[in-house]
Amino acid sequence: MAVIKYLYALDEHNNVVCIDDVVREERHLHTFHCIGCGSEMIARMGKERAKHFAHKGDGEGCGVETYLHVLAKRLIKEKFDKEESFEIGYYCDNTCSYSCSCQFFKDYECRERTLNMIDLKKYYDNCYEEEPIDGFIADLLLSSADKPNRAKVLIEIQVSHKSTQQKTDSGLKIIELCIKSEDDIKRLLSSPIVEHPDAKYRKVRDGETTGYGRFYGFKAMPGSEPMSKRSIQRFILFHSGKSIVKFCGEDTICKDVSRKKNPKAIFEVSIDRTPEPISPYSYGLIIARQNGFQVKTC
Repeated sequence: MAVIKYLYALDEHNNVVCIDDVVREERHLHTFHCIGCGSEMIARMGKERAKHFAHKGDGEGCGVETYLHVLAKRLIKEKFDKEESFEIGYYCDNTCSYSCSCQFFKDYECRERTLNMIDLKKYYDNCYEEEPIDGFIADLLLSSADKPNRAKVLIEIQVSHKSTQQKTDSGLKIIELCIKSEDDIKRLLSSPIVEHPDAKYRKVRDGETTGYGRFYGFKAMPGSEPMSKRSIQRFILFHSGKSIVKFCGEDTICKDVSRKKNPKAIFEVSIDRTPEPISPYSYGLIIARQNGFQVKTC
């Protein structure tokens, strides 16, 4: 891991302070300590070098991994406690809400992998550090005071070591945040915590998750919106014996075209796909005649 310049420290009140918020003329009024090891730190405000905190005396300082781990926990907890919303986003396979009743449902076509966005502050109001749960210790644990039986959410900080397979296989709701630098923490603080975009295609590698989250134990939210990507066509037979085929449009929900709509029609049938080489019109003629209707073809 590359050597970093410490941008954050704890002040005399144990508050996290960013070097950008330290005023040169007032720095002597405060004492600063390392977030990772607790040692005293000095605010370096040089004009030639970037501003940063440095360990007093010992130039080596403490382990960067410990510093980033503790810093991430503190800042993410502050974000949860202070902000009105705490949004997360994870990819999952959603099934059309009409899957149980739609005559056109096909498992491989009526599912899509989408990014589910959730505001956790609507479900949780407490965030605790280093809290035990089911034999594990969560870096951060979200719970609900009003509904204590609601499944809790663990937020785990990964700097070098991933969560154990035993933990990720436990069935607990876990958000694992991969960070390698202070910039990764800033990204997680400035926007919703989401999975890497390649997770939509299940192509994320471990080295590509830095600054993003991994989600375990989360499922699709109930009440998925009906999908409307099927190319449904509708054969319509009129009292005159004439007939047409009408494309229903990709914005039309499949369930809506399964019912008769045209008041002038005596017969209607929705067509999803026809056997080759039969056209939708020819297929509609066959179905109409099988149902005892006479159809003009000239």
